[in-house]
Amino acid sequence: MIPARTGADATAGGTDIRRHDESARAGGNRSARPRTALVTGAGSGIGLETAVLLAANGFRVAAGLRDPSRADALLRRAREAGLADRILPLPMDVTDAGQIRAAVEEAESRFGGIGVLVNNAGFAAGGYTETLPPEVWRRQFDVNLFGAVETVRAVLPGMRRRGSGLIVQVGSVSGRIGMPGFAAYNASKFALAGWSEALRHELRTLGIDVVLVEFGSYRTGIWEKGFGGLPEDAPEAYRPQFKRMLELARRSAERAPDARLAAERIVRIARKRGRVRRFQYPAGAGIRLAFAARALLPWPLWERVLGAVMDGNAPKRK
Repeated sequence: MIPARTGADATAGGTDIRRHDESARAGGNRSARPRTALVTGAGSGIGLETAVLLAANGFRVAAGLRDPSRADALLRRAREAGLADRILPLPMDVTDAGQIRAAVEEAESRFGGIGVLVNNAGFAAGGYTETLPPEVWRRQFDVNLFGAVETVRAVLPGMRRRGSGLIVQVGSVSGRIGMPGFAAYNASKFALAGWSEALRHELRTLGIDVVLVEFGSYRTGIWEKGFGGLPEDAPEAYRPQFKRMLELARRSAERAPDARLAAERIVRIARKRGRVRRFQYPAGAGIRLAFAARALLPWPLWERVLGAVMDGNAPKRK
């Protein structure tokens, strides 16, 4: 567990983040990131847990919320931990460029600069390519990719001026392994991964690090929100497999670890001093093994293994 500082200790540890940021610039210290963070999608799940845990570890946190009414749950958690003075809820729909800019400006005005961006906002649209209408595909990319791009564009001028910063992209196992019924979500997360790698190279010489955290299944509610079922007019041929995929997704969600464990991984990265040398951080039960199998197995064998799981014919454990 990451030790948390709360109450008076937390306040004493970072009483004037803005002054710290300004002194770092005056002293020419280009490697010291301000202990301030912007977390998108902070209304629930990994985003909420990350915002609270960052605050408990001495950060001032701007918490971006698509639905401002979710601020109540976030602030209730913060008050219970004695951290309410370290979290600033902000309306921030990542599909609205104006809201993104306003949230970043408010965070920089209050805290004096954003040292860490956690690009967490996202959702999963379930369905097959033939059955998903164009507006669902666009919405999936607007939130999971273009919203992240616009948020990065908003924080980069300040990070570039200071010569330091950390961008944590919340990716997924679905950004490396494609599965039926996840087509739009897979596409958006594959795109996020590719862009993040290019972005890391773009910013490397500027003192700004980019990391990609590739999460497996955690208890976040993402599948319940996005996987309601196939449209009634969907071809019958898809239904048996989609039913099986829904069953697997729900079973995985039931067994998944708490979202706080995912937040702990993000906070461990955010607390690192100096440059962050690694780019990819796989996290979750069986994720490293799955990635290794995907990379090393010949395609026919990999397809046969996945097919057995998806068709419900996987070998039983004795």
